Amino acid sequence: MLRKRPIFSVCVLLCVAVLGLTAASADERRAPSPAQVAFAQKVSDLMLNELVAALFQEFDETTSANVAHGRQAISLIFNDVNRDMRLIGTLAPLLGGANDYPSDRFERDALRQALKGEAIADVQKVNDTWYYRRSVPLTNTMHANCVLCHANFTAERFGPDNPGQWTGALVLGVPIR
Repeated sequence: MLRKRPIFSVCVLLCVAVLGLTAASADERRAPSPAQVAFAQKVSDLMLNELVAALFQEFDETTSANVAHGRQAISLIFNDVNRDMRLIGTLAPLLGGANDYPSDRFERDALRQALKGEAIADVQKVNDTWYYRRSVPLTNTMHANCVLCHANFTAERFGPDNPGQWTGALVLGVPIR
């Protein structure tokens, strides 16, 4: 009889734990509220402004004499480990190797639209976390110094099919809390 009580207590504890996990799982499955999405959008706007400012600062400082330094600086900003801000594209030569290729459906759609000069945004669950994701199309004409690192990205290369010289996208992801 004494043995049944500890087993009973363990069963009760397991049931309580399972119910608690089920409730937590239900909260994680629930889509974020409009207020949470709006907050993430504002964070994304700030993040974009900061990245563009950093990129333009780098572009302004990069010269034909220090291109290698500029390439490394940009590669460090867009570190392969950071999945919350990525440069994606498929036109060689990209500096990040295979890391620059789209890695999921959102990024493939973002690149497809970016090559037409169009941005996209969506709220998605990525690895059990909700994200506000957006893309910003990138063109070789953003700054005169783009061609220092991407010498083959010239008007002749793009031709009449891509007069905007769209090369890829900046993809941002903000976790929604």
